[in-house]
Amino acid sequence: MQIENILVRGTNWLGDAVMTTPALQRLRKSFPESRITLLVPPRIIGLFEGASYVDACLAYRRREEGVTAFFETRQALRSTGIDLAVLFQNAFEAALLAWLSGAGLRVGFADQWRGPLLTHRLQRGPRHKDRHQILDYLEIVAECERICLGSEFRPAVESPASLIETSAHQRQLAQELFTAYNIKKHAGPLVVINPGATNSRAKCWPADRFAELSDRLIRDLNARIVMTGGPSELDYAERVMWRMKTPGAINLAGKTSMGELIGLLESADLLISNDTGPAHIAAALGRPVLTIFGPTNEFETAPTGPRAEMIRAEGIECARCMNRECPIDHRCMTRISVDDIYARVLTTLNFQNDAR
Repeated sequence: MQIENILVRGTNWLGDAVMTTPALQRLRKSFPESRITLLVPPRIIGLFEGASYVDACLAYRRREEGVTAFFETRQALRSTGIDLAVLFQNAFEAALLAWLSGAGLRVGFADQWRGPLLTHRLQRGPRHKDRHQILDYLEIVAECERICLGSEFRPAVESPASLIETSAHQRQLAQELFTAYNIKKHAGPLVVINPGATNSRAKCWPADRFAELSDRLIRDLNARIVMTGGPSELDYAERVMWRMKTPGAINLAGKTSMGELIGLLESADLLISNDTGPAHIAAALGRPVLTIFGPTNEFETAPTGPRAEMIRAEGIECARCMNRECPIDHRCMTRISVDDIYARVLTTLNFQNDAR
């Protein structure tokens, strides 16, 4: 079956978008002659600036422009002619848009009552429980291979690491950022801290502990501390800064573009983060990452990469509750001490020094 144009409806959240990269790479390998267009929100597009596995990114401005964006995108896709729509996003609207665009084949999970809009439906079952999301995206691509190429459908068993390809432009942006904020090279380990989390206070390790940890890293290791986060996380990063007793940290939360963030994380010696998008980016760049988990399920969403590590308090019966607000005492986070994180930092940075 000849497939000329492939539309991939990507995910809306940054961390999820990073987790689609193994599936996108596999899609490119399986359909090397096809044109692959990735449809994602504008804030996600910069993530794929250096990607060789997509030919174009199309901004889906649904949040910014409302229903107008839906019909304009539908018309643009219809005029292009889509042979295969690959739906990583599980929303009903994603399937409706693919159906209205005239895509001949529409492949995805039959969630949210959207089965009738798909030509090929994947069903969730017991095997998906506690399975990493990367494998779900790979399963969709494997189904596309079976349909279009006749290859035997074999879902992956282990989740491969995500991979982000950086561009020269993103690296240049990082250098300009270092100059603008006087972040000196080789003056001490560059430790990036992402203390907030969009739409979930329960994900956040306490601000006073991030502050104490940052103080110790500056005082004991001469670390250069840079805070990051999205615009909605600026207040939390400022709370950390206010509680610090040692000067020198730089707060870039809400101030970086996607390209600047990627360039910064690629240059970092270590990222310490809650379970958020930057943790996935740094891991996919192959950088050392310590991700603090509490209410979320690391079996499904842990950052993947050769230097990605997870930190979790043991013996918390209500862990992985998925609540955005803790109804009790936030024990899954408060039982992780500054000493716990600091010890892991020392181990990780020593490994880095040895590797150099």
